[in-house]
Amino acid sequence: MADLRVELLAIEDCPHLGQAQHDLESVLRKGIIETPVQLIFVGSLEDAEFLAFPGSPTIRINGEDVVPQPDLPVALGCRTYRDGQGRRVGSPPIESILAAVDLHRRSRLEAFQRQEAGLVARFAREAAEAEGLTESDDTSGEG
Repeated sequence: MADLRVELLAIEDCPHLGQAQHDLESVLRKGIIETPVQLIFVGSLEDAEFLAFPGSPTIRINGEDVVPQPDLPVALGCRTYRDGQGRRVGSPPIESILAAVDLHRRSRLEAFQRQEAGLVARFAREAAEAEGLTESDDTSGEG
C-alpha cells in the first residue's frame, strides 16, 4: 500500500499522543502495512488554521480525519472522542483507525480489480480482433 499516507497531528505536550501512536501503530502492524507515520507537531494558531487542525491528537489517513467532526473549530488544545460505549476518551478509538485503514484497503482493492478487468477486456478485444483478421485472411485465400 505504497500510497497510504498516515499523519498524526498533535500539540507538543499532548497527554494522549502516546495512546494515539500506540493504537495507530498497532492497527498498521496488524494489517501488515509498512508505511511511515508522519508526526506533525502543531505549535501555533497559524499552523493550526493552515492544517485545519481540530485539536490534539488527530489522525488522518490520506488526508481524511479518522473521526470526522466537521463542526469542530480549529484549536491548539486537546480533542475528545467517544469510544464504542459512548465514553469520552482522549485519542481516536482504535475501531475508527481500523475502519479508516480498511476503507483505504478496500478502495485500493476495488481500483486494482477495475484495472485488471480493463486489462482482461482489452486482451479479449484484441484477441477477438486478431481472430477476426485471421479468419478473413483464411477465407480470402480460399476463393
